[in-house]
Amino acid sequence: MSIISRYILKEYLKIFAMVVAILSVVYLTIDFLEKIRKFAEANAEVLLVMQYFLYRLPRIIFDIAPLAVLISTLLTLGLFSKNNEIIAMKSSGISVLRLTMPLVLFGLFLSGLLFVLNGSLVPSTHKKAKTIQEVKIEKRNQEGNLVQNKIWLRPDSRTIFNIELVEPDKQTMRGVDIYYLGNDFSLPEMIEAEELSYREGHWQLSKGIHRTFRADGTVEIERFDEKIIPLNKKPQDFRQAAVIPEEMTYGRLESYINRLSRDGLDATRYRVDLLGRQAFPFVNLMMVLLGIPFALYDRRSAGVARGAAISLALALAYWLVFSITISLGHTDVLPPWLAAWGANLLFLGVGSYLLLNIKQ
Repeated sequence: MSIISRYILKEYLKIFAMVVAILSVVYLTIDFLEKIRKFAEANAEVLLVMQYFLYRLPRIIFDIAPLAVLISTLLTLGLFSKNNEIIAMKSSGISVLRLTMPLVLFGLFLSGLLFVLNGSLVPSTHKKAKTIQEVKIEKRNQEGNLVQNKIWLRPDSRTIFNIELVEPDKQTMRGVDIYYLGNDFSLPEMIEAEELSYREGHWQLSKGIHRTFRADGTVEIERFDEKIIPLNKKPQDFRQAAVIPEEMTYGRLESYINRLSRDGLDATRYRVDLLGRQAFPFVNLMMVLLGIPFALYDRRSAGVARGAAISLALALAYWLVFSITISLGHTDVLPPWLAAWGANLLFLGVGSYLLLNIKQ
């Protein structure tokens, strides 16, 4: 790496670190103000509150990184332009493409780093923060545990649910096994059903088998198309039991998706979410590519301000397009890979075109 490239990268990293620190403090302050009342009402220990925000930090940095990259790109190149350093570099024969290459490479490096962390550190710390808030501070019961890619619930002391898939928005659970325990923790009854759904204030099983194990060793089998069961729970009580992709590593989510597919259940939503999580970190590279062209407009024509406005608009456009394509993937309108990577491909093309067409 040349001396000029090291200088550009050094100045960029200084600004990037400052922007990340400022945005993190702002984010943490807002988060603290939103939650402090709940924590105070729950008489939360100071140590637990500190642990909660510490575990929140990796997710916060992941979320603010794209904006920090964009702002840092605009500020760094804007300052270089203001001090006529861009003109000096171009006068010495250095092309715009060459002088901005350190920023592009950093954007690529950061994207790769966050790709790895989003499949390991970020989901694990996010889940720990959620557990501290809901279980240790707010004293809520933790609904559901994922064991061997199946969800286990215990709505009361004598009933155990084993569920393949929870769909909170549809108020439905699929691949449901229900075990009813006796006073001596024997198993007098069990039900296997394709679906359990909440309809008109009742829980209704669909297409299943009800087995009753008698004391004499015989088994009574009842097959049914529909069956209402007594269950003193509302759909929102099972929302916490739903698998949350953001709290799982790539490998564990992939394993869960494969389990659903093997059992004939629709795993499209989770497949899209997995690919989306893998694609999103590369927004950092897009922010560099989009920020560079507009930061280098001629300052005498108010180009920096105009460039900043356009770049921020493009950043918002990226998040809008990404959200729309993910939603279209969830509903099978787009194939999962295109839903996840469509925004990246579009903005990679736009950013590359703008960068290559800067006056060298």
